[in-house]
Amino acid sequence: MNCDGPITVLIGSRELMDYAEPILRDFFGSAYRYARAVVDYGVGSVALAVINESGVGAAVYYSVNVGAVRLCVIYYIAVVDECRGLGIGKVLMSTIEEVCTDSDIYIATTWFGNEPADRLYRSLGYVGYTWDELRRLIGRRAVDRLLKATCGYDDDMAYVKPVIAGNDALDILRHIIEGGDNDVNRLWRETCLGVWLRIRAGLR
Repeated sequence: MNCDGPITVLIGSRELMDYAEPILRDFFGSAYRYARAVVDYGVGSVALAVINESGVGAAVYYSVNVGAVRLCVIYYIAVVDECRGLGIGKVLMSTIEEVCTDSDIYIATTWFGNEPADRLYRSLGYVGYTWDELRRLIGRRAVDRLLKATCGYDDDMAYVKPVIAGNDALDILRHIIEGGDNDVNRLWRETCLGVWLRIRAGLR
């Protein structure tokens, strides 16, 4: 694959998922089905990075209201092996941030020791916390809602960044316990719990 050339990012939904799916599946294995689920559910969007008419990176993201806070969840992001280290991930992230400016905070989760993701998020101003750290800083109820909103149960780290520079990300996150959580519970059942049960049962 030729990775030289300008990067174009396409934004869409189901129509782009067929192009994004092989990139996500190669990196995440069967877990890519969580990304597919949020797109099929109608809440998720796809960002596809293209060079020379070939897909070289993909991300799935969505916005969701959690209590008094609107989260922009950067759910899955991957770049093809041959094109890593060229800044494609940063272009995808920056594009998603521009699309999500109506949110209060950006959040992404990953596993402890995922150094490429850690470097990417920190280079863009995100601060990483373990779930245990967040429980101490914003409370257990708030973290329980975050876990449902991000389906971050298999991850160890959450990276957060306020949409408006200078705002306190932790103070924003404390407000997610205000108000109801019907939207989050529905999202969790349809795109997180349901997928987990199907994977566990060996179903497609």
